[in-house]
Amino acid sequence: MIFENEQVGLEEVGAMKVFSSKEIAESPVSIGFECLDREMFDAERCYEPLGVTGVKWARCQTGWNRCETQKGVYDFQWLDSVVDNLLQRGITPWFNVGYGNKLYMPDASHEAAVGYVPLYYGEETLQAWKNYVGALARHFKGRVGYFEIWNEPNGDNFWQPRTPDPLEYAKLIRLTAEVIHQEIPDAKIGGCVSGTHYGYLLQLFRSEIVGELNFFCLHAYCVQPELNYTQAVAHLRRILNASGGSHVELWQGESGFASWFPEHHWLPPYVLESEHNQAVWMLRRYFTDFALGMKRSSFFQVADMMGKDYCMANVTKKNPARHGILNGITYTPKQSFYAIQRLAAFFQGGMAAAELYCTADLNGFFPRTERHSRLIDIAVQTNTYQREGHPFFEYHLAEDMQYGFQGLAPVTITVENNPDQKNIEKPILLDMLTGKIHRILTWDAGDKYGVSIFRNLPLTDYPLVICDETALPWIPQAK
Repeated sequence: MIFENEQVGLEEVGAMKVFSSKEIAESPVSIGFECLDREMFDAERCYEPLGVTGVKWARCQTGWNRCETQKGVYDFQWLDSVVDNLLQRGITPWFNVGYGNKLYMPDASHEAAVGYVPLYYGEETLQAWKNYVGALARHFKGRVGYFEIWNEPNGDNFWQPRTPDPLEYAKLIRLTAEVIHQEIPDAKIGGCVSGTHYGYLLQLFRSEIVGELNFFCLHAYCVQPELNYTQAVAHLRRILNASGGSHVELWQGESGFASWFPEHHWLPPYVLESEHNQAVWMLRRYFTDFALGMKRSSFFQVADMMGKDYCMANVTKKNPARHGILNGITYTPKQSFYAIQRLAAFFQGGMAAAELYCTADLNGFFPRTERHSRLIDIAVQTNTYQREGHPFFEYHLAEDMQYGFQGLAPVTITVENNPDQKNIEKPILLDMLTGKIHRILTWDAGDKYGVSIFRNLPLTDYPLVICDETALPWIPQAK
């Protein structure tokens, strides 16, 4: 609809090409393959479709309860199937190591013992945890190299039977990492939190645990991916650095937005069902994460969890929100499936954040004599990237997707190339939601100062990208 406006200076010339995960050599795009410790979806129906997304990483929960159903006997067959099927399709699994085991925690409220911490059940249980972690690392040595310890330890539902304690979490990381390193000396160790709980994080990092960490994950669930996020990530980076953790990579390890929400969900969705909104949210999540220097970003998750009730600590949800990129009944792709294909294609091959100049001007849309809120100008987000010397300029309106924003035009985008960047000579606009490629017809080429002005462009609530035709060799050349 937005491109039919006669004021928009675009000509459709093609579509983005997508690739399988095997065809992409390197990319930071990850997907959630969680909750199989509770058998919440059918993994066998996910491997083939996931393999054609181009996704290169998958976060997998290891499920102590499912691996040790008899004391001292470990059965990793189910997890072998997950790891091997992912690897065969060009997707690297990374482990979230966590949760309890009812064999050692009889008070756990459900069989999976989600959130029950082995620190609080005596020496036998703690030793059983160490034995399990050692067996896990030994079994998957050579296939899995990244181990995130526990899940969202700052949340009541994932730290039972006591209240969350950052010093106790540091203790769990330290003793678990020690066991993993005994089996895999070069294993990469990570931690995580839900949200931006900085009082918790300050205490955690002051415990000197950063010496054990190679990466640290935020779980950034929210309605608008950009809201307060730049400040949150910058502050996390500062407190990590101040604690001796400048070497620790920041990841966005788990975050998503559902295509359907139940009533009274903890997020405030008022549009309860929309594949479109989920896809828009996903695009903005990845573009924002990578612009802020996240080394990996993971979307929750591969398929809707519709097979069983969802349990965590003392909470049971009989009809949880549907976060999957695959429908949980038919296992057919949603709009977010196609969005993540384009994300994987775009961010492959060393695409990285870059400090480039990019601004948006809406004066062409609003007449000078007409009053309008200037907040919409402030809400336009711009992110910049580079690959092999080519600049990429992304922009979007950071409005709540649930407003059904259809777009504005004309908008003017002004950019400045750094001296070490290649010039844009044949500008195109990539529509990351539809995959369409448009030639930009109304623009002023870079002057001697490297400034280019692109006029009569649309503004949407999802990412549009300006670049040169030659910037991505896998994009069909405009004729």
